[in-house]
Amino acid sequence: MNVLITGAFGNIGKSTLLALSKKEHNVTCFDIYSAKNKKIRNKIKKKFHIYTFWGDIQQRESVKEAVTNQDCIIHLAGITPPLTETHPEFAYSINVKGTKNILKEAKKQKKLPKIIFPSSISIYGPQTPDSPPRTAEHQINPSDVYTKTKAEVEKIIQESGLPWTIFRTTAVPSLSLRSNELSLLYDIPMDQKIEFAHTYDVGLAFANAVTAQTDGKILMLGGGSNCQFINRVFLSKYFDVLGIGMLPETVFKEATTPDEWYYTNWMDTKESQKLLQYQEHTFEDYLKELKKRTRLIILLTTLFRPFIRKYLIRKSPYYR
Repeated sequence: MNVLITGAFGNIGKSTLLALSKKEHNVTCFDIYSAKNKKIRNKIKKKFHIYTFWGDIQQRESVKEAVTNQDCIIHLAGITPPLTETHPEFAYSINVKGTKNILKEAKKQKKLPKIIFPSSISIYGPQTPDSPPRTAEHQINPSDVYTKTKAEVEKIIQESGLPWTIFRTTAVPSLSLRSNELSLLYDIPMDQKIEFAHTYDVGLAFANAVTAQTDGKILMLGGGSNCQFINRVFLSKYFDVLGIGMLPETVFKEATTPDEWYYTNWMDTKESQKLLQYQEHTFEDYLKELKKRTRLIILLTTLFRPFIRKYLIRKSPYYR
């Protein structure tokens, strides 16, 4: 099959390409040209034959060329917090208008391509600790720019007339520390439910969905019961591996009303796992590989641990 991946050289895009490399598809990558993306593309091309279109989903002409004759479009291009909240008009232009450009060109094809789109667990709004695991049937409650764009795109895709699959995906941290937005961690209360998903597993789910019978389904995508934590435990493991050690709980947000909780929760992923067979890694697997990949950085953080801890504590907007 001819498969197009937008946002191909981002975190989930790279993992999806890795999974697709083991399947017999003709893969086209679409992404913004940058020195970083070019470096990633060149590294992937050494192991896996791909076509690449450099372009911007805000521009219909570049989208048109990439979409032509595709059987499936894995639409990963988009921007996330905190950029969505500081630049709302830009977020809408990329996340919503860019998707509309993809869909308009897709609908012109003789054979309508399947659209696979990553929505988010955050679309349900703030989740208190007593909230049950999220399912596709739960009412959504978009509460900021990011989640409102996700909700709008979900609706646009469902009404497009194209075959579609929507994944409401949990947190998928990158294996690169520089790509993870650590400042967001301050906003998550200690008792918040967190479900982890390994980027390799999420990439595998997207790759398997190309041919799986998932049309017309909204599926919850997470790591499964072995990857469900309370944030206090999750962060403790994470900061310990980085050589920093757990920070004082006073640097993290303390929720006193339902609306002050973060928009993460555990998820019911039984259906997605049954259809896609993607849950292969644990949080411990992630931490081991993160430690291996960032050995030098972790050595430096260990050596300068007191100074880094002091910096991170003072950076918190909640520290008292």
